[in-house]
Amino acid sequence: MYFNKVNRIANAEVLDSPTHTSADYGDDEVAFLLARLEEQNNLLQNDPKNSNFESLKANFQAIKNKEKDTDLDWDFWGKVMVDYEGVARKQTSLLTKKIRQGIPDSLRGTLWQLISKSKNQELEKTYAELLKENTTYEKIIRRDISRTFPDHDFFKDSEGQGQESLFNVMKVYSLYDKDLGYCQGLSFIVGPLLLNMPDEEAFCVLVRLMEGYDMRGLYTPNMEGLQLRLYQFDQLLNDILPKVSRHLEHEGIGSTMYASQWFMTLFAYKFPLELVFRILDVLFAEGYEFIFRIAFALLKKNQDFILEFEFDALLDFLKNGLFDIYDDDISELIKDASDIRISKRRLDKLANHFIQMTKEFDDNNQKMEFLKKENKELTTEIQKLHLAVESLTNENATLKNEIEDYRFEETANKTLIDALQKQIEESERLVAHTLRDSRKQAEEKVRIELDVLINKNIDTNRKNQELEDRVAELEQLLVEIKVKYAESEIEKDNYQRKWENLKRFME
Repeated sequence: MYFNKVNRIANAEVLDSPTHTSADYGDDEVAFLLARLEEQNNLLQNDPKNSNFESLKANFQAIKNKEKDTDLDWDFWGKVMVDYEGVARKQTSLLTKKIRQGIPDSLRGTLWQLISKSKNQELEKTYAELLKENTTYEKIIRRDISRTFPDHDFFKDSEGQGQESLFNVMKVYSLYDKDLGYCQGLSFIVGPLLLNMPDEEAFCVLVRLMEGYDMRGLYTPNMEGLQLRLYQFDQLLNDILPKVSRHLEHEGIGSTMYASQWFMTLFAYKFPLELVFRILDVLFAEGYEFIFRIAFALLKKNQDFILEFEFDALLDFLKNGLFDIYDDDISELIKDASDIRISKRRLDKLANHFIQMTKEFDDNNQKMEFLKKENKELTTEIQKLHLAVESLTNENATLKNEIEDYRFEETANKTLIDALQKQIEESERLVAHTLRDSRKQAEEKVRIELDVLINKNIDTNRKNQELEDRVAELEQLLVEIKVKYAESEIEKDNYQRKWENLKRFME
């Protein structure tokens, strides 16, 4: 269904020049962070719901007093807590560096909310109200959360607080966003949030991720957001790692077979949660696009292994073995990801190209559906004509049998006439020998019999002529039907050729 579209679009011409790698924080990092900040401000500028961040800032001093880690740069993080936007605009490179080194564990949940501007008292009230309601997705959510982080102490107990919190947030979101409802994979996003903040705050952050970070399209029924990300990924893979791209294509492995779960779970389905935390640190500050850098860093680090594997081993490695090479060194992976150069301009250009191609694809689908409908109607009409021809053929066969019967009867009548003629001749000879007084009587009798025979013969000839005329009419009707049938076959072949041409165009 919809992944055929991704695969077809992924083969399109590359729009931009290849990206390159560099170890320095440069314009791309600044662009992503400032662009993310600008997007957040634009989204919240006209939001009628009041966001309250003062409570988050007030927590900083209490956290600092409890925290025993003296190596933390409390002055810097204190400035971030007090004026994140100011630090983001004036010290962009330093903020980018600090965030990529990892937000302190004790501040992580608070800063995620501060950076994403998710704190919202009205939304927290909505959460409390929806928590009292029931959802049609309850059984599905219960089933899925039992398989989310089954080895983590907080989530492994089916009756524990972790699974209950996970269920509550998932249930409330399915009621909050009824068009989306619930989609498998969302629990992998909510789990890391719950490990860093209360349930209602995790719900607010989830709403921000869905609405403000363009993640909602990953989980909608058509998964249009996932299709876009996979298209961008395929094009960038060909730019950044062309050998890997060609090898995967040669082995018949498409991005839908291994990368979908990366985008839908932020790598939480298989990778360490500490890595997911670090990914979210950067994602909240710079945007969802950082997922691409993580993906390409993993593929680049494992390029030699990837090029050696064939289909089965390769697919398993892509799903389960990419992080092993880092030996749990998350900072090295984040550093490698930061070195991957992907410009916002390039991603935006790919997105615009994808939208245009999707529109063209949908237009062609509409044309194809129209032709399918038209072809179906023609097929129905042809079937009707087939039935009419079959009925006329049967009727013609019946008439032919009747004609044969009449012809047989005509032959019999002619035989009878011949016999009667002979009888007449014999009677004439007999009359010649009769007495003169009985001649008239005999002739009259013969004349009467002859008149009867002549009239019978005339009537028989008339019937024969009527039958021959009827046969001629039916034969003419049959010729007309065959002509119409031949014309319908030609029209059917024309539409069939149109259909084949359209299929070749789509391929």
